[in-house]
Amino acid sequence: MDIFIEHIPQHKTDSDIKIELARALHAPSYSRHASAPLNLEVKIFPRLRRDGTRCGIMTVPTEGVGRQFLQEYGGATPQKNIFVGLRLRFKQSNKPVRLSTVEYTRRFPYVDPRAAEERRGNVAALASHTISLSTLQFGWTCRDNIFSVEWEKACGDDSALTYHDDRREFRITVPEQGVDYIAVIRATQIEWVGAARDDEGRTVVNMTLFTPPVYESCSHSESFGAFDLHEVLQVLAAFTDTPPAPMRQRNSAFHPSHTDVAAYTSLAVRFVCRRDDLPTFHKLCRAAHTKLENFLYDTENRQLFSTHVQRQFQAWMSNLPWRVAFQIESMVRNWMADFRELLDLRVRVYSLLEEKGEDYVVEFFRYFSVQIKESYSDDEPGTQTQPLCVLFDGYTGYSPKAPAPPRNTDTFQCLHVKVTPTSMSFEGPYPERSNRVIRSYPNHQDSFLRVSFLDEDNLQYRLDREVDGRSFIQRRVGGILKNGLRVGGRHFEFLAYSQSALKEHAVWFVKEFRDNERVVNASSIIEGLGDFRSRDPNLIRCPARYAARISQAFTATDSSLSIETDELLLIDDIERPDPENPSRSFCFTDGVGTISPDLARAIWRELRSKGRRNRRSGTYPRAYQVRLGGAKGMLSVDHRLSGDVICTRPSMVKFDAPDLHVEIARAFDKPGPFYLNRPLIMILEALEVPYETFHELQNNAVIAARQSIVSLARSAFLLESYGLGTSFRLQSIMLSLDKLGVGPLNEDAFWHQMMDFAINHVLRDLKHHARIPVPNAWNLVGVADIHAYLREGEIFAYIVPTNGEPPVYLEGPTFVSRSPTIHPGDVQILRAIGRPPPGSPFEIESLRNCIVFSIQGTRPAPSCLGGGDLDGDVYCVTMSPSLMPRRVCTPAAYTPAPRKLLNRESTMADVADFVTEYIYSDSLGLIATRWLVIADQSSQGVFDPDCLRLSELHSDAVDYPKNGVPVPISKIPAQKFRNRPDWNAPETTNDMSKFYESQRAIGRLFREIDLPALHVVKRAQRAQSQQLREEQTTTADEMITHFHSADSVPLDDIVSEAILGRISEFITVRRHDDDDISELFELYQSYATTLRKICADFALSNARSAMLTEEEVVVGTIVAKASQPRRRKDQMAKMREQSNMLVQSVGQQIEGDEGTLPEKSMERAWVAYRISLLEQSSFGAKSFGWIAMGEIFDAVKTIEESERLGL
Repeated sequence: MDIFIEHIPQHKTDSDIKIELARALHAPSYSRHASAPLNLEVKIFPRLRRDGTRCGIMTVPTEGVGRQFLQEYGGATPQKNIFVGLRLRFKQSNKPVRLSTVEYTRRFPYVDPRAAEERRGNVAALASHTISLSTLQFGWTCRDNIFSVEWEKACGDDSALTYHDDRREFRITVPEQGVDYIAVIRATQIEWVGAARDDEGRTVVNMTLFTPPVYESCSHSESFGAFDLHEVLQVLAAFTDTPPAPMRQRNSAFHPSHTDVAAYTSLAVRFVCRRDDLPTFHKLCRAAHTKLENFLYDTENRQLFSTHVQRQFQAWMSNLPWRVAFQIESMVRNWMADFRELLDLRVRVYSLLEEKGEDYVVEFFRYFSVQIKESYSDDEPGTQTQPLCVLFDGYTGYSPKAPAPPRNTDTFQCLHVKVTPTSMSFEGPYPERSNRVIRSYPNHQDSFLRVSFLDEDNLQYRLDREVDGRSFIQRRVGGILKNGLRVGGRHFEFLAYSQSALKEHAVWFVKEFRDNERVVNASSIIEGLGDFRSRDPNLIRCPARYAARISQAFTATDSSLSIETDELLLIDDIERPDPENPSRSFCFTDGVGTISPDLARAIWRELRSKGRRNRRSGTYPRAYQVRLGGAKGMLSVDHRLSGDVICTRPSMVKFDAPDLHVEIARAFDKPGPFYLNRPLIMILEALEVPYETFHELQNNAVIAARQSIVSLARSAFLLESYGLGTSFRLQSIMLSLDKLGVGPLNEDAFWHQMMDFAINHVLRDLKHHARIPVPNAWNLVGVADIHAYLREGEIFAYIVPTNGEPPVYLEGPTFVSRSPTIHPGDVQILRAIGRPPPGSPFEIESLRNCIVFSIQGTRPAPSCLGGGDLDGDVYCVTMSPSLMPRRVCTPAAYTPAPRKLLNRESTMADVADFVTEYIYSDSLGLIATRWLVIADQSSQGVFDPDCLRLSELHSDAVDYPKNGVPVPISKIPAQKFRNRPDWNAPETTNDMSKFYESQRAIGRLFREIDLPALHVVKRAQRAQSQQLREEQTTTADEMITHFHSADSVPLDDIVSEAILGRISEFITVRRHDDDDISELFELYQSYATTLRKICADFALSNARSAMLTEEEVVVGTIVAKASQPRRRKDQMAKMREQSNMLVQSVGQQIEGDEGTLPEKSMERAWVAYRISLLEQSSFGAKSFGWIAMGEIFDAVKTIEESERLGL
């Protein structure tokens, strides 16, 4: 409510009046309106009245508060008065209520203006502390404790270090010839800082950083009279309704002369102050919560990265085998070694190559880099480490044999390069799912690089309105895409990307190679993919669409079978005109064709033959997502087709290609679990689903998590529900142990740590994402009712749960949605027909684990659900009455945006321009978050006009990768007010002053969850670090001796007793073959080596010593907090993929060669398990034991299945 104020003395400010009015509103008589002191806002109008006073507006949270205030203070003869030199007069405002201000007063606590002013004063005081600099240096901290100055600059009188408390960042500014050169260092980037006085009494500071500073430059501000240029531009922008031009440029180095060494020397900074500023610097560090040490490094200029040394190094890289060069250069690119110390290894490397061969040297350097990483752990300033050549000589005696890759031709060893504004880092090779192009060159798969473009903190680029990010990305990213990349002495050129990789700002590069005497490069690969002109003449004129079609060949897929030309048929789509827009038609079969049952079975047999986990699958999937030549989309089984037949539709065929290999992007053999999320909860709340429904579901999830350590069965249920421990098959192993009567492993610290991490993962997902599991609800892939049996608004769904429960036919009103949901109409209620009637096509073929949509009516149901289609989209379904919306809204139109066309055919240079623009203009995440925040802030919720506008923009942003038309930032509506809801606070923040308590369901759910303290993680990391440093290497002969001497030692732990009792039913546990012991011990050692690499590569922290714990990898989580959870999610996905490949490989080698009898496999697995017990104090032994247990139980199942079938 707004209250009009009159008779305000002209010298009074908004804060003066607010303080006086707050005294009235905070009287005891107002406590009935709120438990906390009421908030209010005051706005005084600038115009003076004839009597020399001014007037203004007071906004209070509710009409009840306003009415009480006016009863007491309003009118000509008020009951009470407020004097501020003059008596203020009050009456109800006759102007429209300022809704955003009312919402602000409701959501935020009262802050005394005097406290806010004091805070601003403190910030200003810190900003006024300027430390004058005389010299700035960037360099390298050597192993012998010397700071090597690799670049330095004498600073002019105006050069300074300042601290900005609002951003918690230090800024080094050095003016030169009209340009300010700036290095921005956030407090969170600082790993270590030391300061002391030199012999001349000046303050000297050393800083070691986790990531390079942000380098910027800014031309000195010109002026118009008394006005600053920036201020003038801001005023002009306000009048023209255009955003002001950014004032600063982003750069890849501090200064042009710093460019050649910036990539290697940006983590170590040293500056000398002009005077004794040590007390001032102490004060700034306290404000930044940064510990300051009384220590300085001695300095030398060792020329570790001079132009001459760099040329020497590059020449050496060019002469080394490519894969070896990649690993060696990765050490300097990843800040593990400098150029000179690597050059000193040349003779040793050549000797190692001659003696052991290329494969050995590649694996050796992968292992060696982990050892170097471990050598940095817990280093204190002043602690010297051994020279690199000494460390090298100490490790050459160890054989880091990697486990053989899994028996699957659809994975390959992928090399990765991350390009940041300042530097590059190298990773891999990691086993990754292959694609059509890479499978075409099996002998040259290491010629392909996956290149990601990221900011210095390995997160995606973020918009700063004051910095010209577009220009920088065009220079940095666009320059590399167009001019190529030099890695390991080889030139790589931009090739293409997949659609999923583009969202991660990642693309493929390739170096030229010869295949069967033919030169292969980026151009020849693209030319060989197919004809992009014949089906759609405009396709080649749209760079984004052209690249999207190329990307089909780079989708991660599994190869299956080839078909003959006469086995591929083209059938018509089912289309009808849009009654509301005759120029537009709806396609009811958009992206979905059909496949014969025989071919569907044959494809499944082929896929099962490559993967160990599906060998016992009872039946075949009824739907596949495929790539076939130039076609993409879904294939669902049509029981009327016989033989080997595939029917595609025009909506599937994007270009003409000769390839007739059926590539499987996904096989839908089981239903997916259904989880709520914040956008869906926000919409369901608006559709009148009560809060109690969400609270009960979340509370049940919390109880299940906290009780998961009561039994192994409950532990298994938790892990399965959230997809944890899948790489190591923890759920299956725990259930097998539970069936043997094994209870919770209370005496096993490793198991307890795993479960602690799993519980933390679940609670974190609940708190920060509202990822709440819904029972009796599923995610099902959508297909079309090709028989035209269903009526408009009907669906058919037959679900076979994976937990052994009976099959389910959905029947009656059914909740259906599709993620992401961002419009009130994205949730619909359709009618499921239940068990198929006799004689219906679904009685013959039930299309298990699919949702079948009707092809009747005026508009396809999938298009109503977030603009979905049938080319692989999955839909959320449930019949749960508590989640059924009380109202249903009209779906959004989801009209496709026009394409951005050129007046000529596109080239790959145009595609490079599009990628560059996409990295800068990708606003999908911003739009989704802004929608959710505005829905929280507005009294209209998701029906606020800004939210509805954002729904349209979100649809345009989703289409951007295919039509090339970005959503301008200027079109995205602003938040209602600056402060954001508490659920939007980053995990890493402790300052909640800029956030308010959300009263929406997602806010209440957020505050219901208390996350456990994570000190246990740091303790585990320290213990693992110490374990790795103190670990003693055991030889195979020593293990054989220990193994046989341990044969007489009783296995007295409960797990070993249970397993021994179980395997004794099938085999005689006897003295084992020494060759088996030696082989499996070497397998364990190579497993532990590779596991170390995974732990080192996927840590979130940018510290050189950062590593995940063994338990985190086994569970499949990363416990560390993240300012951008998406990066942690991506890292977890990659880590799980690598660990899954590793476990499959190790499991296959434990099992033995193909054709090995299951009894022999069981014996080998028992030996592996015994090795894990003997090595239990060593890194990797515990998880190796869990892999061995999985193989034991697999062998038991195989033997029992054979006995059941009488084989």
